[in-house]
Amino acid sequence: MSSLRFGLPLILLGTLTLGVGSLPTIVATPAVAQSNPASEFDRYMQRGYQLTAKRDYQSALINFRRALSLRPGDRYALNAISNVEAYIARDRFAAQSGNRLTFVPTGRGMPGQRIAGATRFGECTQGKLAKIVALMPEDNLGVTAAANPSLFFYVPQSTAKSAELMILSEGGDLLATQEVPVSGTAGIVSVTIDPTKAALQPGQKYQWIFSLTCKPNEPDANPFVTGWIERAELDSNLAAVITAAPAAERLPLLAANQLWNDTLATLAALQRQNPNDPAMKQQWQDLLNTAGIDPQIVNMPLLQ
Repeated sequence: MSSLRFGLPLILLGTLTLGVGSLPTIVATPAVAQSNPASEFDRYMQRGYQLTAKRDYQSALINFRRALSLRPGDRYALNAISNVEAYIARDRFAAQSGNRLTFVPTGRGMPGQRIAGATRFGECTQGKLAKIVALMPEDNLGVTAAANPSLFFYVPQSTAKSAELMILSEGGDLLATQEVPVSGTAGIVSVTIDPTKAALQPGQKYQWIFSLTCKPNEPDANPFVTGWIERAELDSNLAAVITAAPAAERLPLLAANQLWNDTLATLAALQRQNPNDPAMKQQWQDLLNTAGIDPQIVNMPLLQ
């Protein structure tokens, strides 16, 4: 299995906890607490991540390169440099405005279907936007640092009373199934993987299938979307900076490090807490637009 561009340490250095309607937080494990932030290498790495959070990408690169000069060939420093360089190249419009948000996909695409296809029961969904759409990058792979991340879906107006989320291993084994209540109103819903049913393991990919329960007795006929999620292990310095950063400052840091699900969950939580903040709405639109999501869906309401 190929590694993420931001690198995989030997042990888990932080756990990102994502609660529905609340801000994601990183809970540092003893491995993080015992790291040596006083070392010159760690100081440069942490300063680089802090500057990334402040959108000062050029200064971040300088610090990551200084760190690399102290440890030539260090994979974390190399990955940090690669991520920021890729983000600068993709994020020209964001760098110009100073408060825009974009996303650079992993480039490790997986097979999937983020827009539901036609079914035999089209009467279940109504409206102009009558198909389920998964809010995820075009390469069908989301990355998270959380054991129980949130997934986001546009659900159209429908007669269905519930939906279903299935989590499968990379080999196709069914790991968990959970029922998701739906109101029948069109909008964007977040579904957090139930910790009592499954916990994503570091370095592993998982397939998910989200379906609208139109015909409970004929599951194969229900509209569905499917994609992949991978749980990453974070560099201890990155975990420490994310933990300390205010939620709004985490956004460019999470996005630059390809943590799609965590970026989206943080932004959704901030929007729910600050529904009248135009900056949050703009960043939500920017993020989903760079992932190729239909602009009509981007502007749909976040449902509780």
